[in-house]
Order: sequence, then C-alpha cells, then structure tokens
Amino acid sequence: MMVFDLHVHTRPGSGDSNIEYRDLVAWARKAGLDGLCLTEHGMEKTGVAEQLSREYDFVVLEGLETGTEYGDILVFGVDSIPRTCYRAADLCRFVAESGGVTFAAHPFRAEISRPLMMRSTPRLTLEEALARPLFKMVDGVEAANGWSAAEDVAFCLELCRRLGLKTIGASDAHMPRQIGSCVTVFTNGVRSEADLVRELKLGNCAAQDRRTPEQKVPTFWFSSH
Repeated sequence: MMVFDLHVHTRPGSGDSNIEYRDLVAWARKAGLDGLCLTEHGMEKTGVAEQLSREYDFVVLEGLETGTEYGDILVFGVDSIPRTCYRAADLCRFVAESGGVTFAAHPFRAEISRPLMMRSTPRLTLEEALARPLFKMVDGVEAANGWSAAEDVAFCLELCRRLGLKTIGASDAHMPRQIGSCVTVFTNGVRSEADLVRELKLGNCAAQDRRTPEQKVPTFWFSSH
C-alpha cells in the first residue's frame, strides 16, 4: 500500500499557492505520505518533479490541472496539452489517445461546498449530477478534496458509486499544512509516472479523507489555525 497526495500547487508553479519547493517533502513526510504529485494550473508541466525526487529522495510526480467549460480536470500521463484542447471532450480524448488519464477536480465546489460556506442550502440533486456529460468523458473523480465540505465528499462518492467511476483523494494544497489532508491510497507500489497512470487506469486506488471534523468545515483553511 502507498499513500499519495495527487493534487498539490506550489508558488513557483501556480502563483496562487504559498508552498515553496523546499518545503514540499518535509510536509509530505510529516503527513505520512509515500509520494505526492504536483498539479500546477496550465497546459504544460513545469518539469521539476524528477529533480525534486532526486534531491529529497522522495517520490515526486507531476500532472496538470486544466480548466474547461465543465470545470477543472486533473490530467496524469502527458507532458503538455495542445491549446486546441480547451473543451472537456477534446481534452479527455487527447489524454486518452496519449495513454493518460483524467479526473474531474472538485466538480461540485461551486454548487455544494461554496453554498455551505455562505450558510445557504445546496440545490443540486444527485439525479441532475448523474446526467452531466462530464462524467461520461473522464476516467474518474477527485471525490475527496481538501477544500470540500463533508457533504460534498459524500455526494461525490455516491455519484462515483452509481456511475462506476474511479475515485481519488487529494488536498488541493495551496499552503503547506494542507498537504496530505485528503489522499489516494494505492494497493500496489507507485514509483514512477508510468506506475501512477497504470494503477489509476486499473482502479487499484481509493479516495481517503484524512481531515478532522473541524477541517471539513469549508471555512477552516481561511482561518488562522
């Protein structure tokens, strides 16, 4: 068994994070992780993962988080995405044909977690979500996200159960203390990007929410804790 955080942002790679490269592995080890994956915003990898792996003797891999008309999609197994693939269908087709995998990132943040943060009641029904085209395109869903309300995570897990989609978990960390708050547990060893893609395709993994009840409240990470 190996435990990974598959969705981490850094200040050099994404700009909206305050995680420095030098802090990544120390926090990952503190969280009990066996590896992590950088998923910076954009269409092309930064290429720093291999160097970080060697320097810190830790498994650091790299994917991408790319925006589409259906929301953000996590991509694993390709180095770059053509600028013509800005629509979800084109993106997922390109990644599949290139041997990679795609996972919908926090797909209900705006409709479940954000309303709860604003103390209102989410209106999205499971039946409406099940019919969305996105879930016929991706390989799976980031069911447990470190910024998601507990209700959002439960909703994602049930959707994936109904549709037979694979699930992953990840912190979506933008600050060091978030690393490892949600994780993906792999049945088999993952030491390389090829291992990662293979195990994701086979579904030899599961999402796990490791947050405390307090951390599952959507406003927690904005507090001064």
